[in-house]
Amino acid sequence: MIARQAALPLTLALVIAACGGASDPAKGTKADAKDAKADAKTEVIDTKRNDATSLDKAVQALDLSGPVPPEASAVFFTVDGALIPIGCYDSAKKKLAGGKDCLALVKADDEVYLRSNSVEKLDKAGAPKSAMCQPGEDKPTSLGIASVDAGETFDYAVFPKSMGKLINRTDPETYSEKGRVASEEEKRALTELVKPDAELQINQSVSFDVDGDGQADKLFSVYVVNPKDSERLSYSGVLMQRATAPGKWFPLLESRNDTETYTVRAFLDLDGDKSQEVWVNAVLTDGGGGDRIFKLKGDGAEPLAKWSCGI
Repeated sequence: MIARQAALPLTLALVIAACGGASDPAKGTKADAKDAKADAKTEVIDTKRNDATSLDKAVQALDLSGPVPPEASAVFFTVDGALIPIGCYDSAKKKLAGGKDCLALVKADDEVYLRSNSVEKLDKAGAPKSAMCQPGEDKPTSLGIASVDAGETFDYAVFPKSMGKLINRTDPETYSEKGRVASEEEKRALTELVKPDAELQINQSVSFDVDGDGQADKLFSVYVVNPKDSERLSYSGVLMQRATAPGKWFPLLESRNDTETYTVRAFLDLDGDKSQEVWVNAVLTDGGGGDRIFKLKGDGAEPLAKWSCGI
């Protein structure tokens, strides 16, 4: 008996016909390769930027070219309704200074670099103006600037604009709960130096090459709450350990029986000597505050001027 081939159902036969029938496997491979080659051509994407529509046109890097210290004079400002000069370098006198002595180094319409956490811009310096924390001054010791007058807020500003690329801001994590930690060995060394009358608290922990020797130094901001008056601190300070002298700590600044805690905000080489000056912010228990720049000197530091905002 001869077996008979089963007939295809009508619907399946129609589907096969519509698809071109049951093709030869070898021919199908060649056809697939040809189709893939054609598809590859259509997948080529033109990556050439169109400057007329590209976001890069709107978000261009600022031009921060120009001379820096020691060849050029420089001024560093904090910002509170005006530009408050807290540190400067006079290239003619080859000298660091701070406060109102810096105002003569910046002329009206000089280009200034301003920065906050998320914004940076260039603007032109204006006329002398009192900052919000300096009301009632007989003679303003700060500078106005259009963007701040218009309500924009910034953390700091520098002149010349070329100094903008030389400011080393500390990471906010260094003064967060996660970042302000010290090893048991570090705590023992700090406690031995401070000799607190209550528990030593860590406010900030920073590693940075401050003295310019290529190795990261360590800084801690610490404080001790007065056990007899919780509104005051029996000790507050910024302590530093050079990378070349492990275990040897010394104070950059310190105060006793006062109300301020300190945060290192940035490092900057204001005079071009390869050693970094230290920008410190102070916050009082009553909510006030101010800023100061310190210059390393041996195992210690000297302020360039008084605290800003009269603290």
